[in-house]
Amino acid sequence: MPSVLIVDDLVSIHEMLDAVIQPTGLTTAFATDGEKALARYKTDKFDLVLADIDMKPMDGIMLLKQLKAYDPTAVVIIMTAYASTESAVQALKFGAFDYLQKPFRVDELIGTLRRGLEFREFQA
Repeated sequence: MPSVLIVDDLVSIHEMLDAVIQPTGLTTAFATDGEKALARYKTDKFDLVLADIDMKPMDGIMLLKQLKAYDPTAVVIIMTAYASTESAVQALKFGAFDYLQKPFRVDELIGTLRRGLEFREFQA
């Protein structure tokens, strides 16, 4: 069963995303910051990473860079409530698969996750 690591410092976001993603057949796991997410990714392989940008001590862009350095095939989707052209360009430059602006529609999220999984299969 494909898996997604959800990285956000707000537990309420974890709960909401879990309720939306689980019925699609994906298993979910959680981390509350980039450092914990990186450690978790290294011990348990995930098919996708869905990460918020605005977190401390390691933000989503730094997590993206470190995940890509560790695993160049990592499929990372960046999400943010504070979207800007600059952060979108930065995320894509460092290898993000996609960039979602919060609040996003459920069908938009699920579509992005499905495309990410297809891309992962294509890479393999």
